[in-house]
Amino acid sequence: MKRSYNMRPIAISLSPNAEKKDILLSLKLFFSPWAYVKGQSAKSLEQWFRNYFNISYAISFNSGRTAFYAILKGLGVKKEDEVILQSFTCVAVPNSIIRTGAKPIYCDILADLTIDPKDIERKITKKTKAILVQHTFGIPSQMDEIVEIAKKNNLFVIEDCAHIIGGEYPRSGKVGKGRKLGKIGIASFFSFGRDKAFSSVFGGVAITNDKDLGKKIRSFQSNLSFPSYFWVFQQLFHPVAFSFILPFYNFLSIGKVLLVLFQKLKLLSFPVSKEEKNGVFKNGEIKKMPNALCTLAFFQLKKLSEFNGKREENVSTYIAALKSERISLPFDTKYPLLRFPLIIEKRDEVLKQFRKEKIYLGNWYSNIIDPKGVSFKKCFIKKDLVPMQKIFQNKL
Repeated sequence: MKRSYNMRPIAISLSPNAEKKDILLSLKLFFSPWAYVKGQSAKSLEQWFRNYFNISYAISFNSGRTAFYAILKGLGVKKEDEVILQSFTCVAVPNSIIRTGAKPIYCDILADLTIDPKDIERKITKKTKAILVQHTFGIPSQMDEIVEIAKKNNLFVIEDCAHIIGGEYPRSGKVGKGRKLGKIGIASFFSFGRDKAFSSVFGGVAITNDKDLGKKIRSFQSNLSFPSYFWVFQQLFHPVAFSFILPFYNFLSIGKVLLVLFQKLKLLSFPVSKEEKNGVFKNGEIKKMPNALCTLAFFQLKKLSEFNGKREENVSTYIAALKSERISLPFDTKYPLLRFPLIIEKRDEVLKQFRKEKIYLGNWYSNIIDPKGVSFKKCFIKKDLVPMQKIFQNKL
């Protein structure tokens, strides 16, 4: 590959979805503080979800983790309860469980990086209240088996759709082939984080067709306040900042210096706080989704078909090109993936080689619970409970 230091780096974690029009919209909102918090965009965003999923309730929050927490509260999850989830996830997920007083119970993962139904059955106790099912990177979990297990044990199934909007269940079975991911459990939540499939830097939505649950989640949301104006300012600045950080990322390290400088000046926020790494989800982080971020998210969702179409096309290309004895693919079906995971030896050497070509491949997730530095003790994590995850450690 011929190198050019004027070439824009390829990166998948720094506002990768932000196109020119998204950046211009962020810039316009950035200079419109009267539209930061209140407005009509939340109604438009929630209506989009109700229409797209043909469901009765869609409620917006400042993050996917808040949306998940609201679902748990609506289901009556409380102290002494247990919620089953997979070990291969972000610390923000178990933190929502811990915030209710319940205990996260971690399950092993299958070779396709989704939760193992057999291990779910092994982990169920009299205290189990719900099963959280994560469609990792957009790969559908084994919903037929999981729904059957939940019915047999009178448990709630919640879908974690933080990695995908618009995916469909690919298998014929009781759940039904072609059913939208997010409509199978009693409720689901979506994330608009900075590196998610559709992004407003922060934001989330909870959906359900259950009338009682929907009313409880809406009541919970209505009693929340909005984030501060400065917090909204930080999020709006994010796509604008990276529009000029990335082109200069390697040019005399100007982009890297700007990134560190903006973070130190607190002009850019971090996706996961130090407190969250220690199992703490603070009250101050549980908010409504502000108008400006709803505007950004709604604008991105208008490109749903285009974005997912490109993702499916890329996945097909990668599957055809990467099949080899040295590279393991955890799936062989076309999905609109948020990430295309590879299981390889000497991961760090491969990442280093790509960085030389100004291609910044992600290693997310690369820890049993991401990001690096999570307190296992405070998040109720035991390494010996996740053998399959250990196989993938340092290989993803």
